[in-house]
Amino acid sequence: MAATCYWHPDRETGLQCGRCGKYVCVQCMRQHPVGIRCKECASATQVPTYQISTAYYARGIVAAVGLGVLGLGALYLVLQLRFLGFFFFIIMGLLGYLIGEGVGKAVNQRRGRPYQYMALGGALIATGPIAFASLFTFSMGALLNLLGVGIALMVAWQRRAP
Repeated sequence: MAATCYWHPDRETGLQCGRCGKYVCVQCMRQHPVGIRCKECASATQVPTYQISTAYYARGIVAAVGLGVLGLGALYLVLQLRFLGFFFFIIMGLLGYLIGEGVGKAVNQRRGRPYQYMALGGALIATGPIAFASLFTFSMGALLNLLGVGIALMVAWQRRAP
């Protein structure tokens, strides 16, 4: 006698779930990295890289705030040098990279939207005064400053992207 699908007893099959051993038809089977699974065993489980716990929230937020404050101090010192030119954009990109990676180190290289917001917050802390001052000044220098801030924010956001 041939085996039948657990969910569709009228369908004969030879496929079994690699975890629980239930027979499944092609409609009920789910491809899994380690073989065929039934609907129950292949239910959506969140990948650990994207899981969030309270401890990771706390560590990420502390890292973002700390790196943002350190970045603000470093930017203040670097911007004392006049005529940075194109290097300003490189510095802003590097700042976003360091904040994004710093948050990543604090949260064990986890990725996802909450971590992106943490990195973005840290970059906003570091670049906020430049952005705020540039919003009320209508000059080419102010527009370039806002472009640099945008670069820092974008790089920080992308470093924690899934």
